[in-house]
Amino acid sequence: MKQMLFTQRSLNGANGLTFHKMLGTGGGAGYSSKPDFGTYALLTVWDEAEMAHRFEPDSAPMRNFSMHAKEVYSIFLSPISSRGLWSGRQPFVFSEPDPENPLITVLTRATLKARYYIPFWNRVGGVSRSHENARGLIFSKGVGERPWIMQATFTIWKSVKDMEAFAHDRGGRHYEAIAKTRRLKGFKEELYARFQPFDSRGTWKGEDPLGEQLASLKGR
Repeated sequence: MKQMLFTQRSLNGANGLTFHKMLGTGGGAGYSSKPDFGTYALLTVWDEAEMAHRFEPDSAPMRNFSMHAKEVYSIFLSPISSRGLWSGRQPFVFSEPDPENPLITVLTRATLKARYYIPFWNRVGGVSRSHENARGLIFSKGVGERPWIMQATFTIWKSVKDMEAFAHDRGGRHYEAIAKTRRLKGFKEELYARFQPFDSRGTWKGEDPLGEQLASLKGR
């Protein structure tokens, strides 16, 4: 937690870095009211992909993370669409999708209004369970700037078809939770963004969840 504070300060003004957030995570797959005090995330947005690749192994913040962590896992993403705002701004510059890359990453984040904390979190358990058996889901973790208030979900899917089948299932817990929160105007701010993952480094629980898929894309 000390690193979260000082890393945020050290990134301010970094060359080519246009947006960044230090994020905590939730327990289990991340969709839990109980924080995961052993896992943290750093979101960075760069002018160029090369800058992101140089930062990942060589920067002081990343070296510091590695010294204090059992594992560090990094995913490199190309933004392809986004709507909404994060801290009052749209942080991503979009690229044309690679038609030969079927993988899709989704980041959804929101700031909850105080009156909707309890109703929202009462639905989270059901949403978490629905993720467990979702077809085509490669990776899933809940993240956030502030526990219970500023929340985000980060998921990676084998295809847009798999992702949309889950997200748009009108009988599903995920669709129901989001739709009801919007209907009751429970969000102060929200953002929904899609990316294509194109590279990864390190491990998550001893393996690279994207390793096989990305290797096949690079070998095409």
